Amino acid sequence: MFECAPNGYFVRDLIVFNHLRRGGYVSKGFIFEAPDLLNSPASDLNAFQDQLCLLLASLHEHQRLQVQYFCDSDFRSELLRYQQETERFTNVWTKRARNERFTRYWQAMSERKLRRQRVILYISRALENVPTTFQIAAARRDYYATLLDQLVTEYDHVFRLLLEIFGSAGARILPMSDLDHFRHYKRFLNPSLAERFDYDPSDSFAEELTIHENCWHSEGSGQSDFGFFLDGHYHSMVVLTRWPRTTYPGIIQRLTSLRLLDYAITVNVDPLPITREISKEE
Repeated sequence: MFECAPNGYFVRDLIVFNHLRRGGYVSKGFIFEAPDLLNSPASDLNAFQDQLCLLLASLHEHQRLQVQYFCDSDFRSELLRYQQETERFTNVWTKRARNERFTRYWQAMSERKLRRQRVILYISRALENVPTTFQIAAARRDYYATLLDQLVTEYDHVFRLLLEIFGSAGARILPMSDLDHFRHYKRFLNPSLAERFDYDPSDSFAEELTIHENCWHSEGSGQSDFGFFLDGHYHSMVVLTRWPRTTYPGIIQRLTSLRLLDYAITVNVDPLPITREISKEE
């Protein structure tokens, strides 16, 4: 567990925390767009649950899964693409109807009346490599370049594995780039950006800067009772270390259907050592 906020770099579509050797960590995000199963039959729900179990079973002891669920009203890219298509039409009435619809939805987005659910899967692992103590600069650069190539290949395999697990259910998996990672961190650490649809955070991305230098631009202030204040917003956290004793079907669906936009759910999954668990049971 980190005692302070971890720092690192966005490198080769990966997130490298601390450094590229033992004591460091590497992670990559995957945007997960699941099919709408709200009114699906029980067989489809059970099949999707089986796929989630396969995802958990695919993690090895040195990997960690973090699921980020959050809501916003950002349909900016889709609406702008819709408007670009509108400009190609020649019929006056078609353009008028589409322009009216664009203006109406853009206003609803600006007033945060639209709701969009997003899920990002972060898969991380610790680094165990130890570079040679005495190396010339060129050899050290080659060593780290080779290591990054290996990590990129490893996460390409993770991406293909996710496609195999969820592809049959109609889910869409998108590997995140450096800019995607940057945008997520930027909006997470600067919640005031949720109301600025005219601003693209990627314009300020500098790959040579750290995560903190790129994304964290305001100080957090702890409150005397609970929570903290950051970027003009009050924040509160509820931490669950174990599942409640009493649950009921649909408990998560009710939680994710709240008519709120300013909340996020984070689930951390750490695989237990298999040999230790077998020995414990025996």
